[in-house]
Amino acid sequence: MKRPIDPNLENFDSDGFPIDVDDTVTNNSPFEIDDEMLTSTASENQGLSSNASADDFKMKEKQYHRHHSGSHHHHHHSSGSHSSHSSHSSHSRKKKKKKMPAAAKVALSVLIIILVIIFAFVGTFFFLGQTGKSDLTNVTTQTDYEEKISYNGHDYVYNSNIVSIAFIGVDKRDLGLKDGVVGTAGQADANIILTVDTSTGKAKALAIPRDTMVEVDLYSENNIFLRNEEMQLCLSYAYGNGTDTSATNVTTSLSRILYNVPISKYFALDLNGIAPINDAIGGVTVQSLYDFDDLGIKKGDTVHLVGDLTEKYVRTRDMDTVNASLNRTARQVQYIKAFAAQLIPAVMNDFSIISNLYSTAMDYSSTNISLSDVTYLASLLISKNITDFETTTLEGEMKPSTRVDYGDVVYAEFYPDEDKLMQTVLDTFYTQIN
Repeated sequence: MKRPIDPNLENFDSDGFPIDVDDTVTNNSPFEIDDEMLTSTASENQGLSSNASADDFKMKEKQYHRHHSGSHHHHHHSSGSHSSHSSHSSHSRKKKKKKMPAAAKVALSVLIIILVIIFAFVGTFFFLGQTGKSDLTNVTTQTDYEEKISYNGHDYVYNSNIVSIAFIGVDKRDLGLKDGVVGTAGQADANIILTVDTSTGKAKALAIPRDTMVEVDLYSENNIFLRNEEMQLCLSYAYGNGTDTSATNVTTSLSRILYNVPISKYFALDLNGIAPINDAIGGVTVQSLYDFDDLGIKKGDTVHLVGDLTEKYVRTRDMDTVNASLNRTARQVQYIKAFAAQLIPAVMNDFSIISNLYSTAMDYSSTNISLSDVTYLASLLISKNITDFETTTLEGEMKPSTRVDYGDVVYAEFYPDEDKLMQTVLDTFYTQIN
């Protein structure tokens, strides 16, 4: 009788002022004279008759100008002169004052409002970006990684420009513990480290098989540390509260596999969130890496993933072979790359997609990645014109467990190739200096 592979892990099939403008310019030079002003001036100077000569008119006009030019010196000394000239000047200004048309006021108001919105948006975007940069690049050293490594005759130094984020896919419908019991928080079925070099914008995705053997921290129901025990990476998630402490425990295990390189951020997603996030960008198209006989999908077929089909594609595995999870890991990496290939151009066209997608994801995830972090990373990728990233899967050998306490149950155990693992770590997190 064939022994099942991880029978406790069920297969899928079983289950974004108006202002009043006065355009009259008042200064110390003589102002223009219109017909009414001439008439008024003639009256003040004992009149110009309707049949007055042109010479008389010109003489009176010159007198008028001389009179007003000198008035600045005795406005404050002659009350009669002040009263007459003040009244005349006020009358003149009143005639020249023009109000802005109502339509122009509305247009100006709208323009000002638009500018305020633009400046507010740009300012918010800049603030989020700077905050995210500070958060992601000023990482406290929480692991005992090597600053310098000598390997195969070359020297390497850790690249402090690297930002690392652990993406964790949780095999559990609702994040959290069942009845508060430790070990019931689900398992980390997808484990992908995204790295971004902030100096170049170069991005990489490194997939770590769920069955990779590693020292896992074990905790009690009261979150008290008990001990370390070597087991599958996926089980790290079970030893926590099903949200933040579980994700942190997986992140710690991932760091240990990669020679303790710092991994400061995580994003843990439960299966309920796969379809909504996928559909938020209109679905993703891939060429199938697997035969889905019940759906009539063959390996190599072009498939547009939407709705529940997305979850099935990234989760299904053959339970009859010890290497089954490796094919699933390949599909997960393929899907993430295809998702990013569609997302990045969309963000370049409409940056609000970032905040909308972030909001959607928050309903199905546990993360310590802030909107500021996402804004900074997105703006970095755009500014560096990064539209693609490298994908690598940790290489090694899958073996059936030899532990006798498992009884008749066969558990797969993945052991990385140490040389290839070291070279992958150096290529991803370090810079060769000679």
